[in-house]
Amino acid sequence: MQHLQIAYDLLVIMIGLAALAMAFSWLLRTREADLRNFCLLYALFTAELLITLVQKYLFLNVAGYSARSWYILMGLRQLFDISVVVATIHFLLAAYGIGARRPLAIAFFVLMLIAQALVISPIGAVLDADSGIIHLGPGAEISAGIYLASFTFAIVLGWGWLGRVWKTDRRAFFLGLLIFATVGYLESINSFTHVLRLPESSQAAQGGFLFSSIPYALYGIFLIVYFLRHFAPASIQVDPLFEAFLGKYGITGREREIILMVAQGKSNVDIARELVVSLATVKTHLHNIYGKIGVKSRYDLLARVRSGQ
Repeated sequence: MQHLQIAYDLLVIMIGLAALAMAFSWLLRTREADLRNFCLLYALFTAELLITLVQKYLFLNVAGYSARSWYILMGLRQLFDISVVVATIHFLLAAYGIGARRPLAIAFFVLMLIAQALVISPIGAVLDADSGIIHLGPGAEISAGIYLASFTFAIVLGWGWLGRVWKTDRRAFFLGLLIFATVGYLESINSFTHVLRLPESSQAAQGGFLFSSIPYALYGIFLIVYFLRHFAPASIQVDPLFEAFLGKYGITGREREIILMVAQGKSNVDIARELVVSLATVKTHLHNIYGKIGVKSRYDLLARVRSGQ
């Protein structure tokens, strides 16, 4: 049964890596900051799944896999776990346009590093290498409380932001991310309850099933389809309706050219090369276009242009 679970985990990771490759490819084409933050978040969780897979594989297939190695991998996995939460907070603060997002994200990261230090302190998690059991103390409970409070803050930010994008083309993108994050949040609450009820962890019981891997895999499939759709050139007809749309928002002739090139799937670098202008100039034009139409990204821009609204 555990070998089947390893096979499942490997399939999930492969889906995640494919989705990450698609998102990163789109990032290279657009250089959009919110997509960069998202790629970091998604990559960190994928790395956490990889560590979980390595733990399970070593326990089942390597006879000399020691309890100390298990303890180290557990610590590494928790480090990625807190990084995922901090990356989520940073991603959402950026979506809200909060200027102090980096200091806030750093503050959360430092706070959770302190929490992690409590875990490995004498009052935190103490490894009994002979029996393969970690005994959890009050330090581990405090650490779990800090982590859960930070995660709660991220979830509240996320669901609050969903209301702002509900009527845009990015609704499905954010909704899928929030469902995936919320399942992980409920998993964390269950884990915290387990720590309070049974303050020890056995090496033999390591690598339990991650329910958050299910929405992660489904979301990965959605991302692959989502970015494939955006890689395909958008069908925008240059007709009186399109011209009326441009006039409605005061789009200039050069901005019109850039919109059409974006619709053809061209990157900022491609546009700069064809128009014989600098990359910074293209970014400035796109920034002005976004401001006039009231969007924040390429995909929102294309959705508005296609709808003519």
